[in-house]
Amino acid sequence: MPLAPRLARSAATQHGLFTASQALDAGYNEREIKVLTRAREWTRLRRGIYMESHLIPDDDVAQHVIAARAALLRVKDGAFVSHLTAAAVEGLDTLNPDFTIVHLTRVGLASSRTEAGVHHHVARVPPGRVITIDGIRATDAAWTVIDTARESTFDQGVVLAESALWHERATSESLRSVLLTCADWPGARNAGRVVAFASSRSESPGESLARIAFERLGLPQPRQQVDVRDGFGLIGRVDFLWDQYRTIGEFDGRLKYDSERRETLYDEKRREDRLREAGFEVVRFGWADVQGEARAIGRRVPAAFARAARRAAIGA
Repeated sequence: MPLAPRLARSAATQHGLFTASQALDAGYNEREIKVLTRAREWTRLRRGIYMESHLIPDDDVAQHVIAARAALLRVKDGAFVSHLTAAAVEGLDTLNPDFTIVHLTRVGLASSRTEAGVHHHVARVPPGRVITIDGIRATDAAWTVIDTARESTFDQGVVLAESALWHERATSESLRSVLLTCADWPGARNAGRVVAFASSRSESPGESLARIAFERLGLPQPRQQVDVRDGFGLIGRVDFLWDQYRTIGEFDGRLKYDSERRETLYDEKRREDRLREAGFEVVRFGWADVQGEARAIGRRVPAAFARAARRAAIGA
């Protein structure tokens, strides 16, 4: 059943959301609201906040953004989204996010608290660090990274930071600037470790986790996103290159090219053969390899280094 015209106009200005009072003003009564909700025509997002059920997306991130919009409709003191919620609004990559809690930062509260699925943070955020994205006021990417890194694991912080850097939503300088502002805040040391480690060349969470695995395993950090050529020209762009060991690392098992198109397995094998013919060892790894203790990487990458050394010795 379509919304009454007056309610439809209200919802259109609020990205599909509407309040119980707006529904009452549009001619619905409380019984009708209950019936429509029980029939799943409408979905109750928060107390007094609704949305037509067919508009609710399946994607967890999009659902979280809708939950944030609903929470902001209930708060009238200039609140804005922050932490993980700001990351979702900004479309940044996150690792194992908990989207059951909406994060708002407010300046008028005496202390932080969590209630009804919303964490209300109290913080002194400079006005220049609050931006508007599709109608939602949010901390900018640099502030979002530091806020989140202060309260998350190192891995989660690095994935978010490197996503912001890769997508050019933040710079190393802006991260350090925010970190300096928050130097005496809880968790600042954790955020500092993230900022010191983060690279602007990781284009996916998997590559970020691979870099963390290399560090924990005591492997040297490779160069990233490197164009590799032979006598015939460009072979492809690889995720990781250990120049001194003539070894290439590929996170997802696929080489990347200027058009970022996916090639057939046959073409991929031909390119890998071409890399080997050019004198490189190639190590491929996926999600299962870069998480946890990453034992497979701890075996396979040094083994590739050794093969490359033997090949160089024979060639000499």
